[in-house]
Amino acid sequence: MTVKRMTAKKVMIKHLVNGKWVKSNGTEPSFVVTTYGDKVSRARILGTVVAKFISEDESYGTITIDDCTETIRAKTFTTVKPIEEFNVGDVVDVIGRVREYNGEIYIMPEVIRKVDDPNFELLRKLEIAKTIQEAKTLTCKEEKREEKKQMDIETLKKEILKFLETASDAVDISSIFENFQAPETMIESAINLLLDEGICYEPVPGKIKKI
Repeated sequence: MTVKRMTAKKVMIKHLVNGKWVKSNGTEPSFVVTTYGDKVSRARILGTVVAKFISEDESYGTITIDDCTETIRAKTFTTVKPIEEFNVGDVVDVIGRVREYNGEIYIMPEVIRKVDDPNFELLRKLEIAKTIQEAKTLTCKEEKREEKKQMDIETLKKEILKFLETASDAVDISSIFENFQAPETMIESAINLLLDEGICYEPVPGKIKKI
């Protein structure tokens, strides 16, 4: 089976390190929820190397990258080859997997390139600004859909309550599903709300009655 590689998302460092780390279970990768709501498991960042460390046995190394919004460390384990040619002052474009340890969000670099064109930095900022706007727009749309869904459930709840009030005795829950043209999950949610709020009760399993 071919494993699909996650896209490396271009981000500002502050949106990454100030985000929320989410550790996944199973085969799904862990990720950071950025400050604007996007999920990032592989990141692409652009910034200046402001610090570098290589252990004596060269089995561990880090470079600290600053993009004028925050700093993040790119860490290598076992070998320092991915970072050994880069020095403080270099502007680098880094692609890597996002990781977390002891509260620190860092990057395990897969590709690091030195950048000499200053226009490249401007272009990256414009690309990220567009991505943030698109993510915020998507989040807003999702929130509006959820708000409309909740309003629809509230309306359905009132209609079901009217239906129950016309009955002299408990009503079969199955008959509610038969009499209302709405998704089953929505009907179920409305019924559960009526029960949870104490407006109705189940005198016997499978039947519901208004108190």
